[in-house]
Amino acid sequence: MKKSRKILLASALLIAVISAFALLVVQSSIIPRRPFSAPETSYHSWDGIFSSPQPISIHTYSTGMMQTDLSGIMNLAHEKAADIEDVVVEIPVTTSIIHHQELGAYLIDAGLDSSYTNNPYGTTRGILVKGFLGKGSQEPNTSIAAILERKNIQLQGIWLTHLHPDHTAGIVDLPKHIPYVVGEGERYLNFRFFMQSDHLAGIKALHEIDFTKGVDLPPFGKGVDLFGDGSFWAIESSGHSKGHVMYFINGVDEQVIVTGDACNDQYQFDSGIGPGYFSSDPEKAQKMLESIIMFKERYPEVRLVFGHDL
Repeated sequence: MKKSRKILLASALLIAVISAFALLVVQSSIIPRRPFSAPETSYHSWDGIFSSPQPISIHTYSTGMMQTDLSGIMNLAHEKAADIEDVVVEIPVTTSIIHHQELGAYLIDAGLDSSYTNNPYGTTRGILVKGFLGKGSQEPNTSIAAILERKNIQLQGIWLTHLHPDHTAGIVDLPKHIPYVVGEGERYLNFRFFMQSDHLAGIKALHEIDFTKGVDLPPFGKGVDLFGDGSFWAIESSGHSKGHVMYFINGVDEQVIVTGDACNDQYQFDSGIGPGYFSSDPEKAQKMLESIIMFKERYPEVRLVFGHDL
């Protein structure tokens, strides 16, 4: 009987310790989620979409540079990577401004905030930062907030490819009353005391895209017509992260796919070697890269904007 009580007390103590850890450390990762209500679409194939271009445009900017291991962004275990050395590389951290003639301006990803001008880790703090987080750098007045102010742009919303810190940092300097939209189930990792950035602080909720209600867009999976007029699409592209999203801009002047980190740069596209250990599912990420390559072969007129390239 005494032994049973000891076991129960030990179990209760363990649960209490785990709960306290979750409260103190993990709670900062939790943010409410709401479904994104997409309008109904009249388009159900690439041919239909391409035949109806809309007044929407895109411009991509670098908000700074980030150092990282090549193996983090490229799978050096791939058979094609046998002769590639794992080195520290410096990559641009980009953001794209899209402008719809009737609906206004939006961002795809947020780039880096202005703190990177003076601090290589931005606003991120914690005991693991210097050992695990790559250093960033930024020229003055090149943060996303500075770009928007210089161009006198009022944002209507922000679409995120995923929630890794080099894609969310710029949110620190951006308005919080506008909608922030992500793929369903996309994780936000922010551990108090260990590696804490609070990039999403002040956002009341993230709006999640439900791709089960989308249309088939081969060689990809489902796509969602975000504005309802065929101008701007979210494409499910999990692999690099659980809820990763690519975006398609169906403009009158050009058609563009923003790949996010499903394809980091032109070198990755040309080599056919998928994303590296930063990915939640490297095998799935490899298949997504192959789908991007296949799409480009079918529709060479579509321009690709890679996650870390200009």
